[in-house]
Formats: sequence, structure tokens, C-alpha cells
Amino acid sequence: MTKLNNILEKVYRFFPIQLLFLHFKKSHLLLLFWVLLFGIVSQKIAMKFGVPYLFLSPEYMGEVSWLSFMILGFSVGGYFMAFHLYSYILLGPAFPFIATLARPFYKFCINNSVIPVIFYFVLCFNIAEVQMNEELMSIWQVLILLLSMTAGIIFFIMLSVFYFFRTNWDISKLQLRRKSNKRSLYFFAGTLFGKKKYWFESHDARIYQPLFYFSSLVKILPARDAQHYKRDVLKDVFRQNQLNASFFEVAIIISFFVLGYFGDYTTVKIPSAASFMLLCTFSIMVLSIFYSWFRGWAISIFVVTLVLLNVISTKTDLLQVKNYAYGLNYGEKQEYNLNAIKAIQYDTTKYQNDIQHHEEILNNWYEKSTMYQNTDKPKLVVINCSGGGLRSAMWTFYILQQLYKNTDGTFFQNVHFITGASGGMVGASYFRELELMSQTADIDPTEDKYLKNISKDLLNSVAFSLVMHDIFMRYKKETIEGQTYTQDRGFSFEEQLNENTDYVLNKRLIDYRRPEKSSQIPLMLFTPTIINDGRRLLIGSQPYGFMNGPIEGKGEMGPENVEYIKLFKHNSAQSIRFTSVLRMNSTFPYVLPMVTMPTSPEIQVMDAGIRDNYGTKSTIRYIDAMREWLEENTSGVVVVEIRDIHKDYDMLHEGRMSLSTRFMRPIGNFYGNYHHAQEYDSVEMFESIDSEELPIDLVTFVLRKDPSEMISLSWHLTQREKNDIKRIFNNDYNQNQMGILIDLLNLKK
Repeated sequence: MTKLNNILEKVYRFFPIQLLFLHFKKSHLLLLFWVLLFGIVSQKIAMKFGVPYLFLSPEYMGEVSWLSFMILGFSVGGYFMAFHLYSYILLGPAFPFIATLARPFYKFCINNSVIPVIFYFVLCFNIAEVQMNEELMSIWQVLILLLSMTAGIIFFIMLSVFYFFRTNWDISKLQLRRKSNKRSLYFFAGTLFGKKKYWFESHDARIYQPLFYFSSLVKILPARDAQHYKRDVLKDVFRQNQLNASFFEVAIIISFFVLGYFGDYTTVKIPSAASFMLLCTFSIMVLSIFYSWFRGWAISIFVVTLVLLNVISTKTDLLQVKNYAYGLNYGEKQEYNLNAIKAIQYDTTKYQNDIQHHEEILNNWYEKSTMYQNTDKPKLVVINCSGGGLRSAMWTFYILQQLYKNTDGTFFQNVHFITGASGGMVGASYFRELELMSQTADIDPTEDKYLKNISKDLLNSVAFSLVMHDIFMRYKKETIEGQTYTQDRGFSFEEQLNENTDYVLNKRLIDYRRPEKSSQIPLMLFTPTIINDGRRLLIGSQPYGFMNGPIEGKGEMGPENVEYIKLFKHNSAQSIRFTSVLRMNSTFPYVLPMVTMPTSPEIQVMDAGIRDNYGTKSTIRYIDAMREWLEENTSGVVVVEIRDIHKDYDMLHEGRMSLSTRFMRPIGNFYGNYHHAQEYDSVEMFESIDSEELPIDLVTFVLRKDPSEMISLSWHLTQREKNDIKRIFNNDYNQNQMGILIDLLNLKK
């Protein structure tokens, strides 16, 4: 028993083990960073949104390569060193023996590497799993990527070690420097910041003396007892080394800002995972500098600072960060209240004019569709696109390509109206633009290069801008349509979307007014949600004042929808960039900034999927408003749903619930069933339509029949996910739906 106790004591008093236990005792904020990172790279956190793939399959300049992994490794190495610096400042004074060793900080890092080493192996394992199963690479290709990442980590650590080898002091070096050069910068700074005792200083009351420590990566030595050294001398060593570390931290932070300054260059836009690691590194370094000044008071003062900043932001415009719709004039603010909205929406003359306007568009559509469907009573086609990030964008675009191919281009000529949310509308907009261009140029919208374009990464630029600009440096400006805007992640998203699609979507909303009216292309209606009151902002190049139903009999709640072009008619509403409209319709929380509109009081808009993820509500309202014309001139309506998931949900059987599940279930039930509730409302709305005089057929293309078929909700797709999207279209269900659609429209297959 005594022998076992001796072994346990030696293990416990091994320096790396003592540091690990002390982290769990004191470094709670630091451990939160590690918990988050471990959860992400082990694919346990945010897997639904594809966040782990940003670390496990990073893209740089449009491709996953050895270079993207080397950059990721370099950023991981930076985070490791930030962790060591923070640990040294926080925990170093509790181990005075380390000050007696040559190169104390270097040896502290070796012994403090338990968590980083575990993280490295977890990261490597998951990278190998994802690269072989998701990116479909061979084991040799994966090995090259892992070696590249490892080289990046080692390179940063070597740079750090080179600095600290030259500046890291032990007791003998400190005493020698004091004797030889009392005028040096280090001595002066150490005297200024190290000797003076501030009121807020507090030190560890307990001193730890390990039995053994790692002297190098492979060598273990007994730990030297430091009790015979004066306490003040040991403190001076730690203060001096902390000062050296602070210089290093300041240099890294300056590099952080320099990188942000040159962020417009493509080569500087590093992988989004590396951007996230940089943000974590920056945060830890700021905290470590904060702690080195305020010691035991650091967390309290940090929290108080955050509270004060929050108060300042509510009382002044100093910290008010806003994003805008580019091209829209913000010089004049429009009144936004119930009476003002009613005056816009519930005007009989405007209502009748809008109905007549759309009947003219329908007449133009009718002349074209009677020829393609070979009947004087054609079926009107409406497309509803679901939200779902890049997976929905690629899925919608691919469906439209295949329908175009299988009908010799005639299907899209019968489409009159497109609506929906988020990524689905991005894919449909790109296809519509290519189809419009094909009418005057030698362009084939079904070419594979266009599918590759719409499936390219959109997240790297957003993540880079979030880290490098939005949080700290919002100084870069851009002038669009005579208006000056701040370059933020919203701007980066639009620029990357334009770059991916060869700038064919770089237009204004008004540029689509004429081709839509003449029925050269289908109408598109975007419906971002006004988060202030839950209404929907209807954005289209045509007027949509009838989308709240007839004027008569309106209640006190006012209209559900607010028409964009009428509300902002004095703000150059039609000059808004089309990419801004797409972004407003796709503003997923936190990934993209909510957009502020020029109203008084100000309103903000976000993703259309908050209210209607499939476009069903808009489609039903449009059909209901134009019913009289449709009953007279068509044989019915065909609604083509392009969905990212099947609408039939099985009942869940989870068995016994844990205490944590019981605690979280009320909130989880609300958010977990949010889209289910939209599905039930959608089915109910379709069933409520009187289809005796106006038959309505529903054709549905489904990407995932089961939620367990994992394709992440993200603006980034892996190669496996891209392959799955193309493969799934050829399953029996979707092929059967395509046949039904072609038969309904009497088109050639």
C-alpha cells in the first residue's frame, strides 16, 4: 500500500500533472475556450451547421490543399503559444522552482502541453476521418495534409522559441543583467512595472514544489527546491519574463491588425478556421495582458468593463454597429408605425393598380406558355425554394438545371413566380440570371461550371471579415450608388458571391423590372423578416400591394406584410444591389449581420426563413389575389417545391430523460420543433385553398428524406456533400416527381 501511495504521489507531483489540475482549479475561462474547440473538432458542437468542417476541411483560395492546412496549423500554433503565455502569467508564480532553471518559459511550455497535445491528436484523427469520408481523399493525400498542418504548428512554435530563447531570463541571467546594464529597456521596464506594488495586486498563497518535470521533450529530471532563494528575487524573474511575454503578445496583436488592414487581397483571406483560431488567440492574449496588470482583480474588472461598454452602447452612438443594404439611400428616414404602414398597404387605388399591373405580366406569360404547353389553358408554374445555406443553393440550382435539360429548356419558360428563403433563392436567382443571359448570348445554363460556381465556399470571407474587421476595426469604407458604407462581413459575403458567380448578379433591383414585366424571366419575391415586429418585408422589382388580401374588413393589427418599394420610394428603393436583397433574405443569425433600414424608429431585417422557410405563405397569397385571372385563363397551378428535407416527420422515442434533458426540454422543444410547426402551417394553408375552380398540383423535390442524412446547414460544402446533392436527384422518388411534373405541363422529356 505504501508503494502504491508513493507511486501516486510521484504521479500527482509530476509537473505536467500539477499544471493540469491547477488549470481545472483556476483557469476556468481558459478551459471554456478549450471545451469549445474540442467540441468543434470532435464534431460534437454545431455539426448541424457544418462548423467542424471549417477546421477539418479548410479552404484557402477556393480549394482544400496542403497550403490551407499549413495556414491552419500556423494559427493553431499561435493559439498554443497564447495558451502557454496566459498559463505562465496565471500559474507560473505558484511554481517558483521554474525560475531557477535555464530558459524557464521554454520548459514551462513543455510541461504545460498536456491539453495542446491531446487537442492535436484529436484534431488529426478527425481530419483524417473527414478527409477520407467527406473529401474522398486517399490515405497518402491525407498524410500530406496532416504533415502540412504539423509543419505550420512547428513553424510558429519555432518562431516563438527563437524569441524567448533570447529574452527568457532565469535568476543568474537577471542578476548578471542588473550588474552589467542598469539602463537597458528591460531593466527600466522591469523596475517600473515589477518593483512597484499596486493596490490591486494579489498573489498565490500556496506554493507548489513538483518532484519531477520535463527538462526537454524526452528528458525527465528531479525538480530543484527553490526555498533557499529570496522570494523577491523569484518574483523579479517572473515579472521580467512576463514583461518579455507582453512584448511578444503586443507584436502578435499588431500583426493581427496589419493582417486585417490588407484583408482586401485574396491571398490574405485565410481559411475561416484559422480566422477563428486567431480570434481565440487574440482574446487569450488580451486577457493575459489584462491579468498581468490586474492579477486577482482581472476577471472582476473585465466583467465591469463589459457592463460599462453595454451601458455606453445603449446611451450613445459610440458603439452602435449597423449594417446597411447597399445602394439604398439612407439620407431620409421613413416613418414606421401602424398608421403609416396602413396608409401604404390599405390604399384602394394602389391595390387595384397593382392587381392590374400583375394581370398585364400574366398576359405576357400566357402568350409564351400557351405555345410551350400547346394549349389555350396552360398551367401556371410557381417555384418554392427552401432555405438551408449553400446546400439549398446548390440543390435548387441543380434541380433547375436538370429540369432544363430534360425539357429542352421549355420548363423554365412556364415558370411565372419564384419565392422562398435563404440559400434556395440564391441558387434560383443565379439560374434565372444565366437563363436571361442565354436569351442574348451563347450561354448554356446547364454547364457544370455554373454548378461548381454556386457551390463554392462563401464562409471564408465572412469569417475573415468577422474576425479582422467587424469586432475590432471597422474603418474601411466603400462607396456604392453615391452612398458610403462600412466594409463588414455583409459586404464580404456579397463580394464573395459576386466573385463565385463571375459577377453576373452584380446588378440593381431595378435591372430586373423590365425583363420580369415582359415575362422574359419569372417574378422573384423576397420576404426577409422584420425582427422588430415579426412582419415580412416584401422585396421585388414589381409592386405587391395586394399580398395582404382585399382591402375590406381589415382589423386593428394592420398588414402582415410591408411592401419595400412603396415604403422606401423616397430612398431610391430600386437602386439597391441585388446581392443585398439576396443577403437580407439569407441573414442567418450571427453569421451575417442583421440589416438596418432607413426608418424612424429603425427596423432591422433578417432571414425569410424565420417566418416562411419554403415560400408557401407568399405563394398562397399570390394565388388567392390573382385567382380571378387564373381561373379564367389557366387550367390550374403547379407548385414546384424544392426542399432540403422531407416534410414527413416520425414520432421520436427517446426513452428516459436525464435531469439535464428535462431542464432543457422546454426551450429545446420550442426551437427543435420550429420548422415542424412551419410544415404543419404550410400543409394547412394548401388544404384550405378552394381547388374546385382552380386545381393546384404539388410536385416536390427532396434533398434529404431523413434528417439523419447529414448535409450541413452552412455556406460551405465538402466534396462528399456536393456529390450527394447530385446523386440524390437520381433516386426513385425525385425521378418520379420529375416525370409527374413533365406530364402535368405536357412537356417533352
